[in-house]
Amino acid sequence: MANVYTGSSDRWHDDYERGRPGWPTEILEILGLPPSATVLELGAGTGKLTRVLLSRFSDVVAIEPDEEMRRVLVPLCPEAQVVVGSAEEIPVEDSSVEAVLAAEAFHWFDTKRALPEIARVLRPHGVLVLMWNLPAGPTEPSIEGAVQYLLEKLGSRQSELIYDPVDLSPRRYTSGEWRLAFAQSPFEELREVRLANPQTVDREALVAFLASMGWISDLPDAERLPLIDKVRSLLTATEYRRTWETHVHWTRLSATENGRA
Repeated sequence: MANVYTGSSDRWHDDYERGRPGWPTEILEILGLPPSATVLELGAGTGKLTRVLLSRFSDVVAIEPDEEMRRVLVPLCPEAQVVVGSAEEIPVEDSSVEAVLAAEAFHWFDTKRALPEIARVLRPHGVLVLMWNLPAGPTEPSIEGAVQYLLEKLGSRQSELIYDPVDLSPRRYTSGEWRLAFAQSPFEELREVRLANPQTVDREALVAFLASMGWISDLPDAERLPLIDKVRSLLTATEYRRTWETHVHWTRLSATENGRA
């Protein structure tokens, strides 16, 4: 019987959708906006956060530069306005949205260009929300034995790897360097909250999560496919419970920015 997952690189975006964790609905309360508000998401990916936003807001703009991400995003979020663009060049009018959100994305932005663009599109006192999912406990049943050892050993060979080779923990975020961009920005002081975000997945979804790690998807087929098959053979449970914690940082555009009150 053929494997339901082949590990080939053209499946990376589907692996991302199937295996990566979503986002807690408590984010909607942090925004504190009415359903009539227009909200904009940067780096929408496959629409995991977009779907949460659509559960509250009727006017959601999802900006995503990657064509393959949009291929997955559009059918999953037909109510959203999906637009090609980036944080550095946001294709919407000045002062046109009440909120801008970026999930698992801000550490990739050219912040010197992105923050002025975000300020440009926000309405007076608009809110900016940044969030990341980080591991907050072991997977149950545990994968800390053979699976984690195998992947950490191979991942450690990637000298320029900027994240944990087994889980979502980007060093560009955990270092805190991304905060420096706000020192002389038109935004108020950042606030933070951490939210529990548990995830339950079947074995193939966990395989997909691990395959979605960039260093694995970048391997040549001759290395990647046997590695994924080996990982699958080591995962013997039918279901896994994963403990994530969502780090949420938010701020507002200064009321006096560009003379707007």
